[in-house]
Amino acid sequence: MKTKFSRFTLPVVVACAMALVAATFTGCSLIKKFQAAKILIETKFEYKDLTFDNVDVYDDVMELVNNGMNGFLPNPKAVMLVKDLSQNIINKNLGNANFDVYINANNTGKDTLWINKLQIDIKFDTLVTVPLTLKDTIKLAPGDNDLHFNAAFPLDAKIFKFKEIQYYGIAGFIDVSLTEGGESVSQSVEIKRDVKPEDVEKLQNLVRDRLFDLLVNKWLGKLIN
Repeated sequence: MKTKFSRFTLPVVVACAMALVAATFTGCSLIKKFQAAKILIETKFEYKDLTFDNVDVYDDVMELVNNGMNGFLPNPKAVMLVKDLSQNIINKNLGNANFDVYINANNTGKDTLWINKLQIDIKFDTLVTVPLTLKDTIKLAPGDNDLHFNAAFPLDAKIFKFKEIQYYGIAGFIDVSLTEGGESVSQSVEIKRDVKPEDVEKLQNLVRDRLFDLLVNKWLGKLIN
């Protein structure tokens, strides 16, 4: 006995098969998403350290100072800038002081999480909030992971108030997946760390000394004489 299929039967069978495949893939995707979410929720983020890296002074500021002694008389704008700096006064943004920020992410699961997106800011007490830029790391392996960030603090009047900082606040979110480029899950990150007065004063002095090396020291003899 032969089974007869109508001309509508085959498309229906194909459609059902495709739906079954799609449902399977969707189910796998959801499982991976739930697994990633569970691991991410259990991942612990801890502040480790903040260190001074360097200063980036804007080109026009460097040009003003470097060329300010050319000619018969010094450039009055350069003279004023250098005099103000020597008294810890900054009247405009001169560039950025770059800091390295280190955070530990402890992945307590057995699977690696791939970082798809990371948007985190650091709040220097009430002075300023700047974004953190992640360096190198693209995944969180099981165990401890050292995350290295860069924070660019504006070189304006606030830099000489750095020693008044009492805490760093780190907050934002991270998107991860179980596979590279896979479907993401998101988790907020929030860390607050009190800092010692002597530590922030040391950082302020490092920034000030570097600024003086770049913009002030070679002028001192000229201005005093």
